[in-house]
Amino acid sequence: MAHPDQHHVAESARHMARPPHKSSFDWLGAAGAANLAGPSGGAGVGGAAWATGGAGVGGVGGAAGSTGAAGSPVSATLARIGRRFLPREPRRREVTAVLTLLVVASLFSVTGQIAGAGSMSPSPSGGMVAGDITADASPTPTITPEPDGTASPDPTASPTATPAPKPKPKAPARKATPKPVVVRSFVALGDSLTAWPDTPWPTRLDAEDPALRLIHNAGVPGNTTAQMRARLTKDVYDYKPNVLFVLGGTNDLGFGISGSVTIANLRAIIVGAKAHGITVIMLLVPPDSYTSMAARVDSLDTAIINLANSQRVTYVDIHAPLTNANGVYYPKYTSDGLHFTNLGAQTVADTIRTRLRRLGL
Repeated sequence: MAHPDQHHVAESARHMARPPHKSSFDWLGAAGAANLAGPSGGAGVGGAAWATGGAGVGGVGGAAGSTGAAGSPVSATLARIGRRFLPREPRRREVTAVLTLLVVASLFSVTGQIAGAGSMSPSPSGGMVAGDITADASPTPTITPEPDGTASPDPTASPTATPAPKPKPKAPARKATPKPVVVRSFVALGDSLTAWPDTPWPTRLDAEDPALRLIHNAGVPGNTTAQMRARLTKDVYDYKPNVLFVLGGTNDLGFGISGSVTIANLRAIIVGAKAHGITVIMLLVPPDSYTSMAARVDSLDTAIINLANSQRVTYVDIHAPLTNANGVYYPKYTSDGLHFTNLGAQTVADTIRTRLRRLGL
């Protein structure tokens, strides 16, 4: 067996101890293509072998997720750039390659964190894959705060219909309380015109005016004013009336007594009654059927009006409603040309009541 040349044996051994060295970027292109093209979220290229490089390519693969398929072109490009610009010494090239990978991995890591800020979803290996931004199908329900008592009402909400208030039942209107009727007792002082007919005017006045009550009819047929004055005590004062009606003077005219005497007697009657606290109401003398008596009757009535005014007492004109344009009786009001019929007596009563009502008496 031929002995090998020792020089060739040593050279071969040297080559065997140190296998031919490939460029770092040659195996980077092959390994990066396989690992970066792997499934999303895998351990990445050399997850353990590149531990000394920080995050490593595996970290890049885990963070980049679905970008693994783009690793081959990137690695090939890096290999070409490395062959051109990096030093050719083996150790320097390896160190430079490692530093380059660290820089690239850091860039991918930063990019993945920025992308992951939008949405991070769990990967099949338990990591978080950046860039897998998927909207959550079930959004977090919005919690509506419970309304409190101080919340302002929603202006757009439909107003709650407020029931119309039921009308309160009206209280029955109070009836005006009528003033209590003050009943005043009265005495009628006079002659036959006060005493007749069967239902004379004092009786009718008592029946028709609730404020007046007849307590005595002091009419005596044929009396003059002097005779009427003489019986004031027994026919008037003793009955203590509130009101005294006086009708006298017709017989004075028939007997030819002067008007001054008649007025003097009537004045005495008024003064005496007022002294006893009695309200006096004077009545004018009614007409006669003879026209010759009309002027005398009118003169006496005028004197009675003046007397009443001077004594501040009320008078009632019963002459006017019974007299026609000639100054004499309407025939329907007199039975004999001097005394009243029932209609005449009723007319006198109505005239008195109307006059007192107007005066508020």
